Amino acid sequence: MQADFERDLSALASSELALYNELAVLVRQEHECVVSGDMESLLSILTDKQDVISRQERVQEGWNSLCGEIGLEEGREGPVFWEKIADLLDNSGTEELKSSLVAIRDTARRVLDEEMEVQKLLEVHVKDLRRQMLQLSRAKKAVRGYSANGGMI
Repeated sequence: MQADFERDLSALASSELALYNELAVLVRQEHECVVSGDMESLLSILTDKQDVISRQERVQEGWNSLCGEIGLEEGREGPVFWEKIADLLDNSGTEELKSSLVAIRDTARRVLDEEMEVQKLLEVHVKDLRRQMLQLSRAKKAVRGYSANGGMI
């Protein structure tokens, strides 16, 4: 039981960190696509990101299941989690898990910050695109007006 529990904790933490690292790479690629205007690649990356997010949700379900098995309704975010884990693991195991979760939190924060930056860039690109479309629309109206008058001003 103890070995299985430690293995499960380690597997969940490792999986979650790997997924956040994968997401970090995708967000950097997303940034490059937005900057270069490569919307086709951007759509592909967004699909890949959704796959990673789906796998993250399954890992979260694993955390929830594990917390349920040890009688923690609040999940791993609550203070009781650490007390319960400390009771179930030796000190080195608890410290190792805390270290892994800190790495996960830091990576997640970095990914979120980068994602927010990408969103800002996308907003700028959308504004520019709207401006260009408005200019094109005005130009088309002017051409139609010019043509309607027999090409005379």
